[in-house]
Amino acid sequence: MNRHKPALPYAAASMAVLLFALSPTAQADVDISATSGSGPNGFSSTEVRGNADLFTTPLSVNALHFKSDSSTADAITQSALGLKWKASKLATLGVTHNTQDSSLINISGNAISLALALQTLWDSKLQTRLDLKHGASEYQFNGLPAPYNTSNQTANTLGLSQDIAEPVTLYVSLDRYSYDKDPKQSAFHMMKVTRLRFFSTASNLLSFPDSTNTYGITWRPLEALSVDLSSSNTSTQLDQKLKTRRLGLDYQATDHLYITAAISRVSATAVVTKKTIFPMIPALTIPAGTTVMPATNDTYREIGLGWMF
Repeated sequence: MNRHKPALPYAAASMAVLLFALSPTAQADVDISATSGSGPNGFSSTEVRGNADLFTTPLSVNALHFKSDSSTADAITQSALGLKWKASKLATLGVTHNTQDSSLINISGNAISLALALQTLWDSKLQTRLDLKHGASEYQFNGLPAPYNTSNQTANTLGLSQDIAEPVTLYVSLDRYSYDKDPKQSAFHMMKVTRLRFFSTASNLLSFPDSTNTYGITWRPLEALSVDLSSSNTSTQLDQKLKTRRLGLDYQATDHLYITAAISRVSATAVVTKKTIFPMIPALTIPAGTTVMPATNDTYREIGLGWMF
């Protein structure tokens, strides 16, 4: 039985309505975007994001809803709802609640974040930003007996971005994860059943990561155009290696309308059991040496529209 109900999609939809409602009265920025993705084996995805300042206060709200499907892999749904407070020119604090769901696993988590605009300390026109984030998530595995049906994860992120010239920004993000108990047996079973595809950060938690390192550069050759190139490497609890290489474009077509496009090359090594999984439960047993997920090397494409008002 599915013990966790994915309620946040409704919250995200409600937030989108709120964002529209705020625009004529808040006298503040509202930003709404929608992105469509495609990939191999009938893969498709849809993502809607929204962000709005709350009237004339230093608070802003943000919401996200993402869904993907494929003819050969389990569907994934992700939703998030957050609040940010710009405490000063230097510091912005944030809190976020998010969920991720597939047919066999549900993840629910909360995170707190701190963003520091360090250039304000030395009055520089070149931005220097430090991002710190701490989160905790609960994994629930549907159909598995206790104690294999739950696992708790903590995540810590350190990010740094630096303008090296007005049109060029370098950035790095380091994510580290830990678990309250070894999730390997449950994770092997989940991957064998769902055949999840790891194509973006939306599916990253479902890979049971140990660490993720991301490096990137953003170049703004024109005032209305920015180009982003990034590389991300993830190591997981199941000795899997995930690599993502992404090229993204963002074009400000008018004062209000912007267009985004991206292409990603995503590779994942095979997941193979080194020992028998659930030997004491015949219905769930996976013999040692079983390939529960083959190696993949795929290309994904995204195109989106955004509106600011």
